[in-house]
Amino acid sequence: MAALMAALAQAQGPAAAPATAPPGIVLLQDSAYQVRFRFRMQDRATFLGGYNHGMAANSYDMQVRRFRLKLEGFAVSPRLEYKVQIGLADHDMAIGDGTAAASPLLDAMVFYKAAARTRIGFGQGKLPGGRQAMISSGELQLPERPIANQAFTLDRDKGIFLVQDLPLAGRPVRVQAAVSNGQGRATYASNKGLCYTGRLEWFPFGEFHGNGAYVEGDQYREPAPKLAVAAAYSTDRNALRQRAQQGALFPLGQDRTINTFFADAMFKYKGFAWENDFASRLAGGSPFVQDTTAHGMAAVNEGWGFTSQASRMLGTKAELIARYSVVRPDANVRAQYHDEDEAVLGFTYYLNGHRVKLQSALLYHWRDGIADMDHAGNHYGAMLQVELGI
Repeated sequence: MAALMAALAQAQGPAAAPATAPPGIVLLQDSAYQVRFRFRMQDRATFLGGYNHGMAANSYDMQVRRFRLKLEGFAVSPRLEYKVQIGLADHDMAIGDGTAAASPLLDAMVFYKAAARTRIGFGQGKLPGGRQAMISSGELQLPERPIANQAFTLDRDKGIFLVQDLPLAGRPVRVQAAVSNGQGRATYASNKGLCYTGRLEWFPFGEFHGNGAYVEGDQYREPAPKLAVAAAYSTDRNALRQRAQQGALFPLGQDRTINTFFADAMFKYKGFAWENDFASRLAGGSPFVQDTTAHGMAAVNEGWGFTSQASRMLGTKAELIARYSVVRPDANVRAQYHDEDEAVLGFTYYLNGHRVKLQSALLYHWRDGIADMDHAGNHYGAMLQVELGI
């Protein structure tokens, strides 16, 4: 692996600073239209090993984790922007509720720039929830997102979005809000309520270089400390799925109002980056939903999760990353959900920033607060991923 990295680096030539121009290829541009094309793919090899009552259970997997095509630009006027993104890998298309058909459509957004610092959007896109989910998968340091994000993310939904930036004497504040369908990427016949989401973010030391508050790692090597702190809240009224916009459907068309809170921070300075994300979820009323036909029980995943991730650039291209993530369900839903812990150590080599990179990670995942190798559900693993995009 080291030899492969060295050969690729030699072929590329000297290290270059991260690009400041918008990525992608401009297919068409004049005073009334711009069409910019981008693509990226993530090819991954995974090994997972573990023990269940003393019996080894190892698995190997080769997959195209993501393959995405994106068109963005403006139409009629530079103030009317658009973004369309489709995903063609199996993971991209899966809805994850066990019922809805797979869909390649990830983003379909129209933005109107009402003023210099005001944007209004309409369509399908990411909700302004936790930072870890809002960071594009193409801007991640490690091959996979943390387990706390997987448990509590809002991800995408269809609705109306607002972004308002307030300069405030060099210490800007960003306000984001959305009123959305509450069903995520799927669409169901029944929809008794909407989802309301708001996010407030503060940059006490000014803006990051290159939108760095939403890019993992400090490849720019911020010469002065930069910090972003944020909080977000979402209430999904009459949600049909166990994790609001995500997860399995409740039985027999039943619903629950699901409230999710987020708090997060990103710090960067001279090649060091530190990201922290907290999330908690609570159902309005009982978290349990009875399946009177199958005589089973479903439950909202009430509880909280936390992730801390730190990294250091080693030279101009190599980076070392460490992450610890936990999920803690509330006591009343522990029959359906487990305590989960995961520690990850990663190494990433950037050939052209986040656009072309080699990522590797070692992980250990344990359940119920028991780190013993022979505890049911515990496993270790290794990942190698190549990302290439424009």
